[in-house]
Amino acid sequence: MPYESALSNLGGMVLNVIEPIRFGAGCLLTQPEVFPSRADLLDNGSIGHVQLMVIPQPESDFQTNIQPFESYKGKIRIHAPHHLQQVNPCEPDLFSSGIPDIRGHIEAAMSQTLEAADRTGSEIIVVHAGRYRHGHKEEAIASFHGFLDQYPDPRYILESLPDLQFGPAYLGVTPEELKVLGVGTIRGYCPDFPHLWCTSKVRGLPYQDLLDGMADLGMKFSHLSGSPGPESERQHLLFDDPDNRFSLGLIRSFLTDHRDLELILEFAVDDPAVIMRQVTIGSEC
Repeated sequence: MPYESALSNLGGMVLNVIEPIRFGAGCLLTQPEVFPSRADLLDNGSIGHVQLMVIPQPESDFQTNIQPFESYKGKIRIHAPHHLQQVNPCEPDLFSSGIPDIRGHIEAAMSQTLEAADRTGSEIIVVHAGRYRHGHKEEAIASFHGFLDQYPDPRYILESLPDLQFGPAYLGVTPEELKVLGVGTIRGYCPDFPHLWCTSKVRGLPYQDLLDGMADLGMKFSHLSGSPGPESERQHLLFDDPDNRFSLGLIRSFLTDHRDLELILEFAVDDPAVIMRQVTIGSEC
């Protein structure tokens, strides 16, 4: 369903909050067969961009899989691998299980990431600082700065990560932490709205203060999805998932004030009909 038709009964005020070109949908580099459905949504104006998640893979597979994305003329945004792909910049060994040479793995993963950005014309590369063992924050910050020195690129934007109530700590959960991580190197930031909400719940910080802090840093992109809150590892829920507790109304005025900010909808779904249902729900925030 075209975006305009999906919103026909929602009123002019909604159209002032989120316009079609601001939404995006995700795709994995390891699943190029999904991309045609994303390209269709781009071509008919239902979304404005695709976030391509780089998954480390054998070089021959990478060269094959990047081709349909490289030849497409629409807007693609690159997301670098993170700790779930065993690329954890702030403490590489923390997620090295099963990989004999974790630094070689990260080297290859970042090489593919930068090449993917080159070949798709992406203006940004979203990166995570990663997770670290509690009590080792200063070492983690130094390690992340070393990562930026080893793999420099002016397209990096740093994503806000959630403060959850279990497991290793995430690095870069507040605007203040992100500023320290990016000083002198990072030229833009990526607020993940439910991640920031989780942090506000755990730390007792006003959510609006975190949003304003991200705006002060300089935002180049953003992530949006549902969330059950900081008690669960299962993040990035659909908006209409019964476990979602993140209210889209929390960001309505913020998005109105920042009309040029792109929003990638981060959901683990391939069905374009499901994506468009989320676009419709999101437009009502």
